Amino acid sequence: MNKQESYACPVCNGFDNFLANCPDCGAPLADFGRIFDFFADYSPYRPIDDLKMTDGWFDLATHKCPHQVYCPQCGYQDVHMIGEMLI
Repeated sequence: MNKQESYACPVCNGFDNFLANCPDCGAPLADFGRIFDFFADYSPYRPIDDLKMTDGWFDLATHKCPHQVYCPQCGYQDVHMIGEMLI
């Protein structure tokens, strides 16, 4: 039997900290978590791979976790794709 590979976001799972600077002003960006947690009330409780099939991002095939990021200094906001790790 083949074991299916599993991937996990190192930031969501506390293995690593999100560290990135704002491309506009250079201040540290704040991570507000997975973008699909903001879709609907129960999104945080749905299976991650299920959400990735319907979220509109190329994150399931590329093993990336889309996070909402924000710069508290200048107001810049974007989605930052964090590479998942094989577990």
